[in-house]
Amino acid sequence: MEELIKYFESLEARLAAQEQRIATLEAKVEALQNQPQPEPQVVEKIVEKVVEVEKPAEPVVPETPAEQEPEPVIEPEPVKEPVIPEEPVKEPEPKPAPELFDEPQASKAVLYGKPVDDIRQAISLGDRFLYQRELFGQNAELMQRTLTDLNALRSFDEAVSYIMTHFQWDADSSTYQQFIVTLHRRFG
Repeated sequence: MEELIKYFESLEARLAAQEQRIATLEAKVEALQNQPQPEPQVVEKIVEKVVEVEKPAEPVVPETPAEQEPEPVIEPEPVKEPVIPEEPVKEPEPKPAPELFDEPQASKAVLYGKPVDDIRQAISLGDRFLYQRELFGQNAELMQRTLTDLNALRSFDEAVSYIMTHFQWDADSSTYQQFIVTLHRRFG
């Protein structure tokens, strides 16, 4: 009986410590959410103004004998405005779909893991936070809607096509590639 009482007391102590950790984490989250967002910086475009210098009037020179030639007048060249070519804005090129391999089903299971009926079953808790942060911009609702849409598709090719039309993810990132492996588990 004493052992049972000690066990429950240790459970209560662990529960109190866990509640304190949760309260601390909630306070940190609230502090981060209440921080003011930095205001966007405005970059001013500097434009140089060209001021044309008026041509000085030619001096009136009294007629001189033929043997003297008047001195040539050197006129200053007008200052030209520097030409700064504007670079056209390049839109990112769509990433090509990853190449698909014609592999037997058994080797796909070895490569990608056990097939699942719902893509959510293939995503661990840690991966869920990773995907939400890296791929969905901290938007949990967008991630859930996307996973629902992906589950409704019939093939891996359709799923990749859906992702490429709705998102501009970097196909070279490890998080994107990990997500594609997860899709393989859903569609095999």
